Amino acid sequence: MSAREELEMHLSQALSRTEDTEVQAHLYAALESTEELPPTPLVECPVCGTVGLAERIERHDCQVR
Repeated sequence: MSAREELEMHLSQALSRTEDTEVQAHLYAALESTEELPPTPLVECPVCGTVGLAERIERHDCQVR
């Protein structure tokens, strides 16, 4: 999961757990703000050449091609 996806998940979960309208308004605004974030750059594994998000490449099952 990318940092952006994790942020959106946490904001969505918080939104589903509150009934306070002011808190909901802030959470909706925060979720909308995530849409304006720059895209997460893709990186290439220096060993096998697999391309993906940095978080995923760090943990992927590297197989030399």
